[in-house]
Amino acid sequence: MSDMSTRLASLVIDATDPAAAAQFWYIMLGGTATPGRGGCHRLVAPDLGGCGLDLAFVPARWDKTAKNRIHLDLATESPHEYQVLTSLAADVGAVEVNVGQGPGVPWTVFRDPAGNEFCILEPGDLYHHTGPLAALVVDAVDPTRLATFWSAATGWPLVHTEENSAALRASERAGPWIEFLRVPDQRRGPNRIRLTLATDDESDASDLLTRGATEHGGAFHDPEGNEFRLVPSRVPT
Repeated sequence: MSDMSTRLASLVIDATDPAAAAQFWYIMLGGTATPGRGGCHRLVAPDLGGCGLDLAFVPARWDKTAKNRIHLDLATESPHEYQVLTSLAADVGAVEVNVGQGPGVPWTVFRDPAGNEFCILEPGDLYHHTGPLAALVVDAVDPTRLATFWSAATGWPLVHTEENSAALRASERAGPWIEFLRVPDQRRGPNRIRLTLATDDESDASDLLTRGATEHGGAFHDPEGNEFRLVPSRVPT
């Protein structure tokens, strides 16, 4: 199989109120919040370590019934910044929650105003120089298999793999990670957070299928059933 031209272009997030969700994440990440068609709102060019990932907030298609299998981790570089960022999140509409993380973990779990989970991490060496987005975290039954697929799909190298986790990073020295963590629970229902790939080559679709994706009616799923979109690079993602 040849290398693909696909690249990670945007993160699509379901929200009951896309405008409010975009405003919340504008406060947390920066960038430019702009309205789009069909009630969608977009956070363009947030400060995400140069990875070129936009956030697109779309009207929710269904009620949230379970923990998301994809979530964002935000980085901090000092105990003071951690305190400030967790306070800011609560002040602008996030709610601290327990999703089974147990006591004493070096992060705080929140739900944003749309009900989607995210974490704010205490400072740590692994997330220096990531920018405010430390990682995009994906629950996986088989982390290595899923990371291998997404490494090919995004062009981000596979830089870490263990029995229960695997990780990609676009650059060795800067920018966020994509982390795959072993979670034995099977996916329940469609995801509220989804990735979009952009491509310059129509043959990339068949290459993704060869690598383990499935496609039905124009909708793609990765090897563990997570939805994603594939769009031409010239089309807004």
